[in-house]
Amino acid sequence: MNPVTALLLGVLQGVTEFWPISSSAHLALVLEATGWGGPRTSFIVALHLGTLAAVVIHYRGRILSLAGAWWRSLLRREEPQGEAHLAWMLLLATLPALAIGALFSRISEELQGMPLAIAAFMGAFGILLWTVDSLAPSALTLEGVDWRRALAMGMAQSLALAPGVSRSGAVMCAARAAGLRREDAADFAFLMSVPVIAAAGVFEAAGLISEGITARDLLAMGVGTLSSAVAGLLAIRYLLRWLRGRGLAPFAIYRLAFSLALVALLLAR
Repeated sequence: MNPVTALLLGVLQGVTEFWPISSSAHLALVLEATGWGGPRTSFIVALHLGTLAAVVIHYRGRILSLAGAWWRSLLRREEPQGEAHLAWMLLLATLPALAIGALFSRISEELQGMPLAIAAFMGAFGILLWTVDSLAPSALTLEGVDWRRALAMGMAQSLALAPGVSRSGAVMCAARAAGLRREDAADFAFLMSVPVIAAAGVFEAAGLISEGITARDLLAMGVGTLSSAVAGLLAIRYLLRWLRGRGLAPFAIYRLAFSLALVALLLAR
């Protein structure tokens, strides 16, 4: 993979990972349309490393605060409150995605080669995202997330195994249905992504042993990591600013337009 291709895919991954429009769908279709073929495992790991870095950089203070509160609650063996409670809820919410991801990762890979399935998921979840965001109340903050809501958001995140669903979109949809404010729904989705993206990177890194890495691979990995990190950081900050006063309708409309355009292309073949 040449540096220009790595740069473009890195930017695409960084933006679509955090906006509720599905990174897997965009990457699968771009690779298919351009004929670039499937990227090496080393490059996929690099993209995940970049998006993980984007979340950690943006939420570095909050992550340290949550980790410290969680550790103190563990040592004191007391009822977690405030940041400690939120840390436990975030950990609880990651369990469904980790368990389901380990079981159905192969099915996910097969669905990425089925453009009609991608179109269906993009359209269906676009309608769902628009409907839930428009009708749900906006009264709950992160501190009000209980174990039922955390598990519901964790189950929603596991749906992102299907290309076209969007991990961040599924979590934000579930969070809005649970009554979270839009910006709090996005914060929960992004904080949840840290262990999940890290686990995905570790899982894919297992394939590096047999793949081998050349100097050209290292260059592509470096470009992909940096571009996905920068694009991801900008995408997070833009979305959070957007959600302070506006809803998710533009992203839902984009998903519907994407779905209809893909169906039209498939029918025109």
